[in-house]
Amino acid sequence: MVGGTALPVKRNRKAQFISYSTVSGCPRICGLLTSLAMKLRAVCFDYGGTLDGPGSHWLPRFEQLYSEAGLVLPFERFRAAFDHATRCGYADRRVATMDLQALIDFHVARQLEHLEVDDRALAARIIEMFVARSRAALAESRAVLDRLRHRVALGVISNFYGNVDRILDDADIGPWLSVVIDSNRVGVSKPDPAIFALAIRGLGCAPAETLYVGDSFEKDVVAARAAGLRSAWLVGAVAPPCPAPELVDVRLRQLADVEAVIE
Repeated sequence: MVGGTALPVKRNRKAQFISYSTVSGCPRICGLLTSLAMKLRAVCFDYGGTLDGPGSHWLPRFEQLYSEAGLVLPFERFRAAFDHATRCGYADRRVATMDLQALIDFHVARQLEHLEVDDRALAARIIEMFVARSRAALAESRAVLDRLRHRVALGVISNFYGNVDRILDDADIGPWLSVVIDSNRVGVSKPDPAIFALAIRGLGCAPAETLYVGDSFEKDVVAARAAGLRSAWLVGAVAPPCPAPELVDVRLRQLADVEAVIE
């Protein structure tokens, strides 16, 4: 049941380990180095840019789709439209009941509203591509979580609109999660350590026994470490500069890399 607190049975498998990259100063997946193995009881994930697209925030993903559709905008103008849509999503109670398709319909409508662009064909194309790519990424994430769920408890901690559990259920991921913490439902958001404390309480394990996986350095890595959790920074194919290597326990290029971290 989504949002429940029961811990799944955990079975340890042969571990793989991590080491530090001499190039970036941040950890990376590598061979067998026992000193950096993680003894974990739980792994929690961000949603946007993590489960629905590895290492890629919604803002650049939408910007790329507009560009592919032929509408190239100054970044600050598009960011203002994106932020407007995000604020509308948090403020409109109807959004908490929406599935992924309806949410992206709503978000794109608010973006175009702010941009003063009236183009139904453009909207339909953006929505279709964003939803299709998100669903493909969720299917890949589901395969990873299916393998992990027999080894550790799983959870999601996300700054979202109140409907992340609905989207996870629709992706057939929800039933495997011991906790789902949605900021718009609990009234606290990352980077506040309190949102992580809610998850830890539901999981029934210590913060140091929990790994948090996310794509945002400030809201995921820094925030998780401030709350006492271990951190995994999902950077995607092109790793950005690492502002504080000491805060990153492991850097992941794809979600499946997390499997090698768990002892």
